[in-house]
Amino acid sequence: MILANVKMNVIYILPVMLLFFIFTIFMFIHIFKTWNLEGKTSYKKINEIIYAFLTLAFGIYYPLLVLWLGNNNNGIFLPNAVDEFTLLGNIFIVGVMLIIVGWGISAKLRTIRNPELLKEQNNYEHFCEEFLKKYPERSMIKRKITHILPGVVVGLIIIIFYFFFQPILGNVWIDYALFVILIIGIDFALTFLVQDLIRLFDFSYMPPNAIKMCHAGLTPDELDSFSSTSVMVFAFGPFLFLSFPLLFIVLLITSIADAMASIFGILAANKKHHFPKGTDKSIEGYIGGGLFTFICTIFGVLFSNFFGLSTWSIELALFIASILSIIFFFIDVITSKVKLQDNYLNPLITGLSIIMILISLNISIF
Repeated sequence: MILANVKMNVIYILPVMLLFFIFTIFMFIHIFKTWNLEGKTSYKKINEIIYAFLTLAFGIYYPLLVLWLGNNNNGIFLPNAVDEFTLLGNIFIVGVMLIIVGWGISAKLRTIRNPELLKEQNNYEHFCEEFLKKYPERSMIKRKITHILPGVVVGLIIIIFYFFFQPILGNVWIDYALFVILIIGIDFALTFLVQDLIRLFDFSYMPPNAIKMCHAGLTPDELDSFSSTSVMVFAFGPFLFLSFPLLFIVLLITSIADAMASIFGILAANKKHHFPKGTDKSIEGYIGGGLFTFICTIFGVLFSNFFGLSTWSIELALFIASILSIIFFFIDVITSKVKLQDNYLNPLITGLSIIMILISLNISIF
């Protein structure tokens, strides 16, 4: 009977899974199509392949996340939480993507009616030229501030559900909060992924406001590749199966500590001390990243304890914070030479490190 229910839930959840599979296919088409592109490094190829596999993996275990968060709980409107999560996922993931596709088609129709748009506004070569002209280093600060958003959004959702929905939902409030976080994260990531695919395949489908988003969110190195924004979200996915403080610390370090490392380095300007020599990494950036890794870890534990989501001691928090600060430093140093994307390395290595620490101390990771 349980197996039958699982099969039925998977059938209902297929629209979301198919969406991820379709995106993955287009990602691999781009990877193979540009494999021999002049100037495309081995590291960029590896990054793109990892992006694609993280996207595919998320689509595969998404049904398991729905079952895990549903946790045999009763639903609010439907008989059980799993059915509600399945329905809401179809509405707010597939539905939002259909709206975005419609938005892209409307942009295409605009270029058909006005072919002049293809000379500048919807011409990707022109976009790249203008982008590179207007890309001073300090514009990275704006991009890194948006990098902080995932940590802020997750914290706000927990606060809102704890104070406003706990009286209605009871002890399952955290499962519903995590599912909302999951939906918002997926919509955020897939929006950027759709934007990437339109940008790389046919820029005539890019609406004017989306073009502005590209200007704000890309780096020069990403012009012929996927942006790292979506992969950051998909790298968080596996940690939704584990305890909240573990997930929250990984998310805070990846979004906030990494952003602060870059901001510290940028603000140091000409006074910064590069290390290793000949790289864009700086000692000032390492200090900022390490400091905020420590702060984020302590804050993540205190925040989780306040809302009754963990019982970790302050001693444990200080121990984990110290180790993660050192790990963050080594990841930054290594990626200064080995050009793998830290937006997936940070969450995966940080999360695995916390798991190993907790297991070695005989503390549950769930």
